[in-house]
Amino acid sequence: MSIQAGNFFPPEYKTFPFHEGDLLVSKRSDGKFSVNKILKVDRFDYKAGASINIQGKAFVATEDDFLLVISSAFGASEFNSFEEARAAAQSGKWTVKVALVPNRAPGAAAGQSLVGHAVVSKEELEGYAQWRQQFERGNAGVF
Repeated sequence: MSIQAGNFFPPEYKTFPFHEGDLLVSKRSDGKFSVNKILKVDRFDYKAGASINIQGKAFVATEDDFLLVISSAFGASEFNSFEEARAAAQSGKWTVKVALVPNRAPGAAAGQSLVGHAVVSKEELEGYAQWRQQFERGNAGVF
């Protein structure tokens, strides 16, 4: 049975506007654009007293609650315009720079624009499977 929403995690940790397989474009700090792909959207339930590692810091839930963890592949900062990045996403021709970034929903959504959708392959989920196993054991965290 799923835990009902509590107040330990902020409301913005519990919703996410994108879906698995969505292709997104974002503008990076260097002014270039990249393509990013949503690999998984997971809901993790926490009982009071359970802990989670967020950005290297442990937080202990003070009440039953849940949050969404968004696992994404981040592309290289390689396109000079939004339109160029969108065309690359739609043609499947973009460079993955970081194969897995497990993030909280606000961070995963920030600055992203939906430009397409592609099936998530088994190969794309290999790093995710390793991370999830370690996360569920309390040996890995999220950004």
